[in-house]
Amino acid sequence: MNRILNAAKLDFYAARSSLMLSSLMFILAIAIGAATKQPIITMVLVMVFATYLGGTVFSTHEKNHSDKLYGILPLKKTEMIVGRYLYALVISVPSIVIAGVLGRAISSILSVTIDSATFWIALSLAFVYYCFSVGVSYPIYFKFSFAKAYIFTMLPMYLVVLAVMLITRKSNYLNTLSQFINFFNSRTYLAPIFGILGGLILLAVSAWIANLIYTRKEI
Repeated sequence: MNRILNAAKLDFYAARSSLMLSSLMFILAIAIGAATKQPIITMVLVMVFATYLGGTVFSTHEKNHSDKLYGILPLKKTEMIVGRYLYALVISVPSIVIAGVLGRAISSILSVTIDSATFWIALSLAFVYYCFSVGVSYPIYFKFSFAKAYIFTMLPMYLVVLAVMLITRKSNYLNTLSQFINFFNSRTYLAPIFGILGGLILLAVSAWIANLIYTRKEI
């Protein structure tokens, strides 16, 4: 367990410079949400930008040739992978908190009404998107490296857009969406529970796939 934590710490140190850029990204998210008077947009954008932070650790390690360091450290490949996903999970915690705080702040300052169910559904879906994005991109980075697979960083967003387009083409999607929201109106507490469980499942499946890929890769 200590070696996994040390691997996660190494990732934090490697991506520390990128964390400074996150403040600028969050300012952009605030500006867009305030300009459109849509707090939910800010909440979602914060998590979209957080996926960038989750991926830059691969770029930093490759630029510094840290992959060679992993080859001589008393660290198993599986432990390094778990540490990398732990890093991604820890990054998501302050990001989702910031997303929620900014969403509420913009709603209050601009007097934009956002009910409790909508707020928690949006926050939960933003977290699920983050986990989905990490879940899709990490195995690709482990397989092809960040430099070669950077183009795939937008793949999760494209898949989400495609899914939304397919759903909205159905004639009864508004009725289904209304039923979905109504379900959580009286069960608001279920939204974050489903979001956390869904996100963790996505990360667990992705980590399993990444482990299969990376343990067969020569460093």
